[in-house]
Amino acid sequence: MLRSARGDITTYAGSAIVNAANNHLVLGAGVAGAIARRGGPAIQAECTRHGPIRVGDAAITGAGHLPCRWVIHAAAMGDEPVSERSIRAATLASLRLAAERGLGDVAFPVLGTGVGAFPFRRAVEIMAGAIAEAGASLDVVLYGFTAEDAAVIDEVLARSR
Repeated sequence: MLRSARGDITTYAGSAIVNAANNHLVLGAGVAGAIARRGGPAIQAECTRHGPIRVGDAAITGAGHLPCRWVIHAAAMGDEPVSERSIRAATLASLRLAAERGLGDVAFPVLGTGVGAFPFRRAVEIMAGAIAEAGASLDVVLYGFTAEDAAVIDEVLARSR
């Protein structure tokens, strides 16, 4: 099942949240910065052991002080700029990691649209297509931080059903 939510993804209390990461797994600004602030330094320490990874890949760490159990770091940018290919690949890599861990649910931000400045609506379309293609048996939540972002997500998901 794919659905939307509005608000701060770091409050998600399910199995895992996805971090809109760079391939060096350095938690800087945007979603990554919020995860670092709320989750604590253990997440960055674990990221440092995993990174760097390739753009389009993903890595999983514990969630520190976050209410979820895991953080999946989806590298949609870094040594390469954000692209349709990197958003799709990072979404699929994240879903594979969630499935490998046997997770029941995962919450995603819209990848590549903050620091990466990729067009929001197009990123939602790419991610929704990748999630449908993966045929994941887990519940997936796409988070929009603002009411406007959540409305775009709802509109794209309604069209894709």
